[in-house]
Amino acid sequence: MQFTDQEKIALLSLLIEMANADSQIVFEEMITINLICQKLEIDHNSFVVAYDLKCEHAIEVLKNMVDDKKLQLAQMMVEIIDSDNIADDAEIALLNHACHEIGIDKLLK
Repeated sequence: MQFTDQEKIALLSLLIEMANADSQIVFEEMITINLICQKLEIDHNSFVVAYDLKCEHAIEVLKNMVDDKKLQLAQMMVEIIDSDNIADDAEIALLNHACHEIGIDKLLK
């Protein structure tokens, strides 16, 4: 399933926010983000736009995705959390917030 360019920017913005939830982006999180960018064919310009995008705006875009894409996003968010082997409370709080706002939590019931 292909993400649109707008969805790619929004999901990358959320993933960057996830990695930075504990106020530091560690090497392992950057590696995971880079791998996701390669997999989704996200270019440097889209990365720059995503970096500056507000998290709440990204969530608004992601709410409109089809359910399969939302589930893929949830998997990516968990990959970011797991990448440094430390599940920080701020990361978990952001995961819960994003899943609730985007509607992922309803898909997992």
